[in-house]
Amino acid sequence: MIEFRDHTVYRGPNIWARMPSLRFTVDIGELEERPTNKIPGFYERITELIPSLYEHRCSVGKPGGFLQRMREGTWMGHVLEHVALELQNLTGAEVSRGKTRSTKEKGVYNVVFEYQQEDVGIAAAELSRRLLNHLIYDLEPGFDFQQELEQTVIRIAERLAYGPSTGAIVSEA
Repeated sequence: MIEFRDHTVYRGPNIWARMPSLRFTVDIGELEERPTNKIPGFYERITELIPSLYEHRCSVGKPGGFLQRMREGTWMGHVLEHVALELQNLTGAEVSRGKTRSTKEKGVYNVVFEYQQEDVGIAAAELSRRLLNHLIYDLEPGFDFQQELEQTVIRIAERLAYGPSTGAIVSEA
């Protein structure tokens, strides 16, 4: 099961990135031995729920690059990074930077990704963790991803968003 051990909020340039970032210490447990290409149906289920993951270039450097990495086999920390970024993008944010690095402990990763609104980024990470656990282990029967996305991540983003006038001024600045 994927679990968060802790997280850190970086509100400016930091050791991981030049932009505000979140770092989650993620324990993927037995999934260290099961990359994405070893989990039957995982690729199909996640791309059905979040087809916009196609836009993620990843290290391949072109649209579809991240999906290629999932087909070839990548680890759940890396998947969590991309899903958390994409859930933020689905709220209207424009974020794309992230990295996942192993730690000295087997199965434990530092997952770092950019955010525009701190609370939205944290909610996106938590929903990403729940979604991945659901797709792999079916831990939450009746889990409705779209409803959860709308009631958590999108609702928080809407609450924190600038109004139309202020938003126009900020985007011009």
